[in-house]
Amino acid sequence: MGRLSDELLKRAQALPGLRAGFERSVVAAKAQGARVYDPDNVGYIDYQGGGGAAIVGFANQFVLDAVRKVLGNGVPDGFHVPQEVELAEALGKVLPWVGNWWLCRTQDEAVYQLLQWARDTTGKPGILMLDGGARVRIAVGATDSGSFPIREVPGWQVERIERELATSAGRLAALVVDPLMSRAGVIPAPDGVLARIAAACRDHGVLLLFDERVSGFRVHRGGAQALSGVTPDAAVYGGALGGGFPIGVVGFRAGIDEPVQKGDGRMPTPHPVSLAAAEAVLSILKNDTVYERVEERAVQLVSGIEGLASRFQRPITVNRVGSVFALYMAAKPVTNCRAASRADATTYWRFAEGLRGEGVLLPRQPGGAAFLSSAHGAKDVEETLAACERVLLRLHQEDLP
Repeated sequence: MGRLSDELLKRAQALPGLRAGFERSVVAAKAQGARVYDPDNVGYIDYQGGGGAAIVGFANQFVLDAVRKVLGNGVPDGFHVPQEVELAEALGKVLPWVGNWWLCRTQDEAVYQLLQWARDTTGKPGILMLDGGARVRIAVGATDSGSFPIREVPGWQVERIERELATSAGRLAALVVDPLMSRAGVIPAPDGVLARIAAACRDHGVLLLFDERVSGFRVHRGGAQALSGVTPDAAVYGGALGGGFPIGVVGFRAGIDEPVQKGDGRMPTPHPVSLAAAEAVLSILKNDTVYERVEERAVQLVSGIEGLASRFQRPITVNRVGSVFALYMAAKPVTNCRAASRADATTYWRFAEGLRGEGVLLPRQPGGAAFLSSAHGAKDVEETLAACERVLLRLHQEDLP
């Protein structure tokens, strides 16, 4: 680390609440395009992507212009604003299966409100989730009066899911499906599985909810729903929609009665800045070439990593859907959480730390979801693959008997 980064770390070490986090990560003082920069202006090609939010890259000029316009108008937070209508109209064009919207301040709030709606609508308390689904702020297994009884079932084991729905339908309000099982990286559903799950939910009167906080607008402009052709009863979006600004959206399937919000009848709407940013992101994503370009870069990156793994005889499996990918130090396919947990975490950490030293940032969590953006260019990927080659060569030399 440079002088400014060292000084910042020393200051953080005097603050117990910050110490561990600062020791384990790069401190980002600024970000632009596909790169983040530490306090000493050392740049890193970034694949953490703000947890998936930076789908159009960092500090995208079109998004910044939209945000500055709202700021210049005085940011009338607490009022209904034109951006609410404009964003809902834009979302309706991208997600035509949706009949009603809730716009929320954060994606976590959107998840909480959706689960509360499912419970109130059905009169049943239980929530079933796939074991690799994105985390929710309600603890699995919680049963106190302020929470929901939540249980997990192994992801994509369709017979097990069907059996659980059949035996527990009288107590289950909803099944929550993260189409990427993103807590375990990227583990997409095998062909036909989502359709079978949707049919089982219909048969047993259990609501099907998609958690698209990670997959939404990334795997396809219309998210996993458009990619799979399976329509849930409702879905949550966030992450990429705000382009880095906090926002959450719940979309309800057309035909569902207008959902009633919990509490005083109106949740706080997103901040006008977030609404403007989200509308700007959707405007960018309307262009088909954005997804085509990201797909080209993703193929270039993944095929390059797989080629290097073969060359250095290093067992590496890369799972990818659209601009989201996960790297596992495993020789066999990773198709469930158990396989993901068996991947070699130690070697992954060595690889990720080596890349960090070369100016490339992967998720620190072994098998964590990584992201490309429209700002990643061919040169960024070429530099990344060159760094991967140097790191894999060092690991190969270190592991020689």
